[in-house]
Amino acid sequence: MQIENFLRQLYQMSNGDISTEVSMYDIGATLGLEKPKAGAMAEDLIIDGFAELKTLTGGISITVEGLQALDVNVPASASAGDARAAGLVLGDDKIIGPELFKAVEQLVVDIKEAVGKAALSYDQMEEVVVEIKTMETQLLSSRPKTAIIREVLRSFSQLLKENDKTSRISTKIWTMIAD
Repeated sequence: MQIENFLRQLYQMSNGDISTEVSMYDIGATLGLEKPKAGAMAEDLIIDGFAELKTLTGGISITVEGLQALDVNVPASASAGDARAAGLVLGDDKIIGPELFKAVEQLVVDIKEAVGKAALSYDQMEEVVVEIKTMETQLLSSRPKTAIIREVLRSFSQLLKENDKTSRISTKIWTMIAD
């Protein structure tokens, strides 16, 4: 509960703006926390993907995932725009470039982790395994095809969207395939 309060305070102090930097120590002070405790809570939020470290002196910002964890309506353009700026959206290129390649590789790892926590039926799990193998095969190619990766991610998003334990990964998937 204290971590949720920390996230809510970050949201309030940043006015819900993902580009606004707030001191983790100021958030902690507002909540009556000592600096080490505030640092540990911010670290947990960063690890969970709900906050992003901006400066080494303790500046953090809320992420799209953090807003979604608080059930704040996030315009689709905000998450897609941030991902586009970071080079994490599948574009119109036929072949996946090196920067995006690493993001897709990491997404495969994240999908495997999320699926491991999800309660999927045997048929759903079988479909997930096939889709993961398809992505991994594309990533082995010297010219991984954007269209194939996009379609596999669409398939994943449909499969995982109803499972609460995979909502965070579903958001990452939709962000990457945003048009």
